[in-house]
Amino acid sequence: MAGMTTTASILLVLAALLCAVTPINASPKVVGFSFHKEVRGDVPHLHRRQKSAGVVIGNAQILYYVNVTIGTPPQPFSLQLDTGSSDIWVPSTESDICIQRRRACQVGSFDSSASRTFVDLLRNAFQIQYVDGSQIQGDYFADTLSFGDSITLQNMTMGLATVASRGLGIMGIGYAAGESLAAQNPEAIYANVIDELVLQEKINSRAYSLYLNDLNADNGNILFGGVDRNKYSGDLIALPVQKDSDSGSLTSFTVAFTSLNVVDGSGNNQLTRDSIAVPAILDSGTTNTYFPDDLANAILEGVGVTTDETFGNVVACEVGNEAATFVFAFGGQGGPTINVPLSQFVTPLLTSDGTVPTFNDGREACGFGIYGAGNDPVLFGDTFLRSAYVVYDLENNQIAVAQARFDVQDSNIQEFTAGGAIPGVETVASQVTVTQTFSGPLQTQQATETPTASIVGGTQRVATFRLGTATASAGTNRPSAGIASGLGVPSIERTAFWAGAMALLSFVLGGGLVMCL
Repeated sequence: MAGMTTTASILLVLAALLCAVTPINASPKVVGFSFHKEVRGDVPHLHRRQKSAGVVIGNAQILYYVNVTIGTPPQPFSLQLDTGSSDIWVPSTESDICIQRRRACQVGSFDSSASRTFVDLLRNAFQIQYVDGSQIQGDYFADTLSFGDSITLQNMTMGLATVASRGLGIMGIGYAAGESLAAQNPEAIYANVIDELVLQEKINSRAYSLYLNDLNADNGNILFGGVDRNKYSGDLIALPVQKDSDSGSLTSFTVAFTSLNVVDGSGNNQLTRDSIAVPAILDSGTTNTYFPDDLANAILEGVGVTTDETFGNVVACEVGNEAATFVFAFGGQGGPTINVPLSQFVTPLLTSDGTVPTFNDGREACGFGIYGAGNDPVLFGDTFLRSAYVVYDLENNQIAVAQARFDVQDSNIQEFTAGGAIPGVETVASQVTVTQTFSGPLQTQQATETPTASIVGGTQRVATFRLGTATASAGTNRPSAGIASGLGVPSIERTAFWAGAMALLSFVLGGGLVMCL
C-alpha cells in the first residue's frame, strides 16, 4: 500500500503539471482561461438532484473542472464547473467519504484548521439532496478563494461538506436563487462567485461565456465578464431566461427549445419536430443531452442506438463518420439555430483494461450522448454545448447563443460594461415563452468505477434514418491520446508512458481521469 500511495502522489504531481492553468489574453475586467483536454479513459455515469479547469472522461462523459486554491496558506482543489448549480462546496478532510475512501478525495479536501483566514458561518446549514436519497451536508464558511494567476476573492462564502456521497467538489456558477440555503429560505441568499467577481471589481457585470470546443479538440475557454467574437460564427442572438413555475423566480438557465431537425448528408430531413416549445436547461454539469422521451426514442431508433446495462446508450464507432447534422432551434421565429454534427454525440468508451468494447459482430462500440429525460427536466449538456458558443448574462437574465467555431486559437474579446447588454447581440428572440416546471438541484455527472466488461450485449440496431455518406474528414470518435497544442506529436514511448500513468491515476482516483482545462 505504501508503494501505491507513493506512486499515486507522483502521478498526482504529474497530473498537476499537465493541468497547469494558462490564462488567456483578456481585457482588464475580463477573467478568462484556456484549457487543454486529453481523452484517455471511460467511466459510467451517475446522476444527482438538485476561469480554468480539468476533465474527467467517462462513457460519453467529459466533466469540466476549475483549478482553485482555498485558504491561507492556499490548499489546492479541482472543482467541477457547473452552470446548473450555484454554490461552491468542497469536502472536508474530516468528512466520512475522505476518511473511509481516501482516493475519492485525491483532487482536494479542505483542512479548515490549517487556514488562518477560515471563518465558520453557519453550522449544518449546507445541504444538497440526491435522487438516490444520499446527500451532502455540512457548514457554510468564508475564506480566500483564488484561481488563475492573479484572481483572488476575499471572504468567499462556500460550503464545507462533512457528510458526502462524492469526494469531488463543485464550483456552481448559476443564479444565487439556486443556492442550497435559498432552497430552505428564499430570502437567505448570499453573494456567490459571480456576484463576488463583480463586488470585488474583477469584472464589470454578472456574465460569462462558455466555449467547450470540439469533442476531439485540445482546448477551449471560459470568460467571466466578456465575449470572444472569434469563437463563433453568424449572429449572436439572445434568449430570455425562463422562470420557474413554482417560485416565479429565475433559478436555472432555462430557454425555449422550439424545434429539432435531423438532416442527412444530402440535406434531406430524416426527423422534423417543429413548434415543440419545451423548457430546456443549458447545463455544463450534465454530460449528455436529455430530450423528452418521445423525441429521444425517435432519435435512438433512427440512429440505431443500443442500450446496454453496462455502457448505457451505444453505437458502432463508425457512426461518427456519418454526415448527418442535428439542427436545434430556440425562441421561435428569428431565434438562434445550432448545428450539431452527429459525430459530437458519438463519444469514446474504454474498459478498465484500456480496451475498446465491441459488439458481438466485432465492431467497436462508442457511447451515444442522447437520452430520454423521463420525469426529469430537459437538459442540454456537453454533447450539445460543444457546438454552441453560449453567453450567460445573469444581470439582464438573457442567454445568447451562436454557432461555435471549432479549433480557433486567436481571440477578439469584448468586455461587458456594468449592467450593459451582451456585446455583439442585436436581436432578442422572445416570441416563444415556456415555464420551467422542474424545481430543485439539477443532475450532475460524477466519476465512478470504470467498466470491466468488454462486450456490448447484442448487436447494434439497424438505423432507420439515412444518415448520409460517410465523410473522410469526420473520423470515428474512438478513444485516442490527445495532444496538447504546441507539444507536437509525441513518440510512441512517451505516448505509452502517459497512457500508462493516466490509466493508473484513473485507478487510484476511483475511475475517471483528471484532465486539463
